[in-house]
Amino acid sequence: MYNLLEKLCIQVEGMQTEINDIRSNMATKEDLSNFATKEDLSNFATKEDLSNFATKEDLSNFATKEDLSNFATKDDLGNFATKDDLSNFVTKDDLKNLATKDDIDLLGNELHAEVQAVYEELTELRNDFNTMQVLTTKNAYDIAKFKIAR
Repeated sequence: MYNLLEKLCIQVEGMQTEINDIRSNMATKEDLSNFATKEDLSNFATKEDLSNFATKEDLSNFATKEDLSNFATKDDLGNFATKDDLSNFVTKDDLKNLATKDDIDLLGNELHAEVQAVYEELTELRNDFNTMQVLTTKNAYDIAKFKIAR
C-alpha cells in the first residue's frame, strides 16, 4: 500500500506541475478585459452577410489602378477638339461623291490610250512631213534645172 501511495503521490506531483504550466499560460481577467465582448461584435458582418459580396476570384479579371494609370483623364483631353471644333471638317458623306482610286486608274488608262493614239498619229505626220520635205527638195532641184536649161 505504501508503494501505491508513493506512486499516487508522484502522479499528483506531476499533475501539479502540469497544472502550474497550464496556469502560467492562461490569461487572467485583466488580460481578457481588453478583448471584445459579444455585444461589441454584434454590429460586425457575419458570413451570411458577406455571402453576396464579390470574392478576389470574381474580381481577378477586372482592371486594377495600375492598369488604368495609362488611360487619359478629362484634364488630359482638355486640349483636344470638341464636336463644335469639328464642324468644318469633311464627313464621310462629303467624301462619297469624290473619285475613287479605281476611277482614277480607269481615267489614267483612258488617257494613256488617247496619248498613245496621238503619239502614233504624230509619228505618221512626221513621216509624211519628211516625205514632203524630200519631194519639195526634189521639186526645187527640178525647177533649178529647168531654169538653167532655158
